[in-house]
Amino acid sequence: MLCALLVWIAAARADRALQPILYTVRVTAPATHDADVEGTFPTGRRATIDLMMPVWTPGFYRADDYAGKVAQFTARTPDGRPLTAVKSSANHWQVQTGNALSIVVSYRLRCEQRSVTTNWISEELGVLNGAATFVTLAERTARPHDVWLELPPSWPRAMTALDPAPDGLPHHFRAADYDTLVDSPIVAGALDVHEFLSHGSRHLLVDAGKPAGWDGARAAADLAKIADAVHAMWGSLPFTRYLFLNVFRDGGGGLEHRTSALLTANAARAVTPDGYHRWLGFVGHEYFHAFNAKRLRPIELGPFDYDNPPRTTSLWESEGFTEYYAALMLARSGLSTPDQFLGAIGSWIDQLQKSPGRLAQTLEQSSAGVWNNSTSGVNPNATTVSYYVKGAIVAFLLDARIRHASNGARSLDDVMRVAYRRYGGERGYTPAQFRATASEVARTNLDEWFRKAVASTEELDYGEALDWFGLALRDGTLAAHPDATAAQRDHLAALIAGTLR
Repeated sequence: MLCALLVWIAAARADRALQPILYTVRVTAPATHDADVEGTFPTGRRATIDLMMPVWTPGFYRADDYAGKVAQFTARTPDGRPLTAVKSSANHWQVQTGNALSIVVSYRLRCEQRSVTTNWISEELGVLNGAATFVTLAERTARPHDVWLELPPSWPRAMTALDPAPDGLPHHFRAADYDTLVDSPIVAGALDVHEFLSHGSRHLLVDAGKPAGWDGARAAADLAKIADAVHAMWGSLPFTRYLFLNVFRDGGGGLEHRTSALLTANAARAVTPDGYHRWLGFVGHEYFHAFNAKRLRPIELGPFDYDNPPRTTSLWESEGFTEYYAALMLARSGLSTPDQFLGAIGSWIDQLQKSPGRLAQTLEQSSAGVWNNSTSGVNPNATTVSYYVKGAIVAFLLDARIRHASNGARSLDDVMRVAYRRYGGERGYTPAQFRATASEVARTNLDEWFRKAVASTEELDYGEALDWFGLALRDGTLAAHPDATAAQRDHLAALIAGTLR
């Protein structure tokens, strides 16, 4: 009797479970840069359903016309009866279901853009981003999304952070919900994969379009050092599997995801010593984002509204602090020398001080205004300031402020760890909460310090940091002061080693 009851309960739960949306993506002629997508959508017995495609990708603060790459949009019932489908707005479609329990939508995607949020298909490889690929139901319900890839014979592998589908078949994946689908880019082709472990977590470096002279094994070994340094800073890794999807093509760029990063590497530069070192820092930036931005995040950056991009005044923390820690992780992992680490900070200071926009726009304004000007916060001009550059400097100065205030007993690392425990995951933090956490760790009120640094256009004061670490700043170059005391040298060594005092 008990067994029968349990079976009945399981069956009832299964009946209530949301039906998944099922996609098939076919790439039959990669030289055309096209993919054909077919999606099967449950209707819930509604006469009309609303389908949508996002206008932005989380982590990339620019609106995109993904729907503009969709052509030949049609709808039918599973038995082939045509249905009426109308594009009701720039990124929405209304489909008359004819009272069918499910409908099938087909469309063709143009895949000829090389950015880290758009789609690219060539004879050699394919890159598919969720927001730019998958139309979905315009609903708040979290339902599974299954993806089946039908690939050319010359593309033997497809790699993504998505879980395998329950059937375990090749090129068949399942996302728990649409957010996960959007957060999990797919790379397919003749891929080179190098795997390493860091504190029990599997990491895979996936190279696509590998150029001559690229040493993937060496790169994976160096990424393992970065992963270990990041683990040492946070105390854990929040995933059991992580993918570096490293695509060699023209240009450069990267975008963080919760359990992967999509990277565009310039083949000619990446195989040079300087270019390779820059690539390591670039990848370290995206990897650090798995903590800072994807989990520890401003409250506005989740849950996501794919029709309405969010505005936040805190990208100087999400992006600028991550830039600082990317350089610091290279130093702590031994992949940068102390002089190279100081050189990075000196370069940021030089860029900032040569930017007239620093006197016209605050960091908070730079963050909130990025949607008005896609270069705001990235490429400073006469009226804008980069939240990457100035944000990284603010992180360095705040680190010095906390270390000085606590006589070397605490640091910015402690602020990040406390904030992560309190506001990581689904919660997010407000600007006031982040500042209060920093003041709590420093055991001194930092409200006025933050006002000057992020909410005003006053010049930053470098004096405290230079004095604490025993540094000299001359003509855009930051280096150890020749007359630094033993205590100052110890302070700098502690910063780079990730220790205190």
